[in-house]
Amino acid sequence: MSHVRNAGSQPGVMGRLAAEPVTVPASLSVLTPLVALFDLAWIAMLGGGAGLIYELLAQAIGGSYSSGGDLEQQIGIGLAVALLFSAFGHASGLYKTENLVRRYWQVTRATLVWLSVFLFLAFLAFLLKVGASFSRGQILVLFVSGLFGVAATRLLIVHTCSRVIRSGAFRPNRLVLVGLAEEFVTNPALPRLADFGHSVEAKFALPPSNSSVDDEERRQLIREVIRRTREIGADEIVLAIPWTKPDMIHDIERALRVLPIPIKLVPDSSICRVLDRPVCELGPTKAVQLQRAPLSAAQRALKQGIDRVLAASGIVALLPLFAVIGAAVRLESSGPALFLQQRAGFNGRPFRIYKFRTMTTADDGAVIVQATRNDKRVTSLGQLLRKLSIDEIPQLINVLRGEMSLVGPRPHALAHDTEYDRLIASYAQRHKMKPGITGWAQINGFRGETPELGMMQRRVESDLWYIESWSLWLDIRILLATVIHVMKSDRAY
Repeated sequence: MSHVRNAGSQPGVMGRLAAEPVTVPASLSVLTPLVALFDLAWIAMLGGGAGLIYELLAQAIGGSYSSGGDLEQQIGIGLAVALLFSAFGHASGLYKTENLVRRYWQVTRATLVWLSVFLFLAFLAFLLKVGASFSRGQILVLFVSGLFGVAATRLLIVHTCSRVIRSGAFRPNRLVLVGLAEEFVTNPALPRLADFGHSVEAKFALPPSNSSVDDEERRQLIREVIRRTREIGADEIVLAIPWTKPDMIHDIERALRVLPIPIKLVPDSSICRVLDRPVCELGPTKAVQLQRAPLSAAQRALKQGIDRVLAASGIVALLPLFAVIGAAVRLESSGPALFLQQRAGFNGRPFRIYKFRTMTTADDGAVIVQATRNDKRVTSLGQLLRKLSIDEIPQLINVLRGEMSLVGPRPHALAHDTEYDRLIASYAQRHKMKPGITGWAQINGFRGETPELGMMQRRVESDLWYIESWSLWLDIRILLATVIHVMKSDRAY
């Protein structure tokens, strides 16, 4: 019913000394102040070094710069930055033992802390009106060099802390594990505890709730857990019990309250996947964020602002072209110059898309046939407009109205949306972002007719990758690549 880790055979004293590494009688929590002191030291030294580098650069370029040799002020600036970095780092969990071995987390979090420190200093200098007392060049050199320093030191810290933990040089965090036997086997987090400085000193398997074990035998097992925990001087007790058994969790937790150490419940094998997601505040409680919005409020404002400025500028600049093409379309065949068709936009909301008319028909119903190569419905002028994608230019009006973006998943006719939504499970996810005049799928060759379902699936995959990977630089790349692809593409007809 219970299992305590076997200590193994007992070799002689000299044999044990030779085989076992020397362990410092201090827990791994000592790494926190050591890493914090390391940060204070290298950032303070960087402050002095940045001042000297800036002075040498200024003298080499202009020959007249002199800082007066105030090395104390330069080190003082570095020390102020170091203290703020340490304070912000502690507040953000940068120095927690579990986080010291998380490479990507350390680099990204430390970079954010570094940016926050300089934003705070800039705000403070503005309020106190002391900006003129400091060299902007020195501050800039310190900021830029510190960005590289933060990334390099975080990689060094993660590597060093990982080696220290694996070496056993410090006493690990001693755990007593209590739970169901199946959780010991299936829970993915338990085998990795050693990587984060934990050592399971004893393990107790509880009888399942539906077993025939009576209450007295279960209480006897808990008494053995308490006795063994006191005997080995454990730091924490970890419960590995399915969250679907709240009564068992409550009974075990209540029985172990006599111990003056933390008791932690790990997520079971079925809930681990959910708790890997970010935990956020939700009114009086907390919630797990299963999906984030594709763009934050600031990103949406930035993207929409750029869209509307460029769309307005484009419309003004291209008005003469609009007039010439519109007149040519009407002269070639009867009907309006602009073709309007219902499309699905952001969050599935319908809107009317603007295009130059390139066909003798204006389909906008329940059945719409895609244009094919040598399609007889396409006019002679329409072939040229479609070849160069000039027929899409009026969609700048949709961008100005906020219905579309310059870059995003291309909108399809409502009839095609209905068809492909039934055939492709992830198709509707394209509507999580505003549709675009051009997009990642288009510059990668997934444009035009889609006679095979696989072609539409690849287009959808490209659109979803864009939504998950959005950045301003990505939009710029797509806009520049669109010009090249329009000139050499043979997929538009």
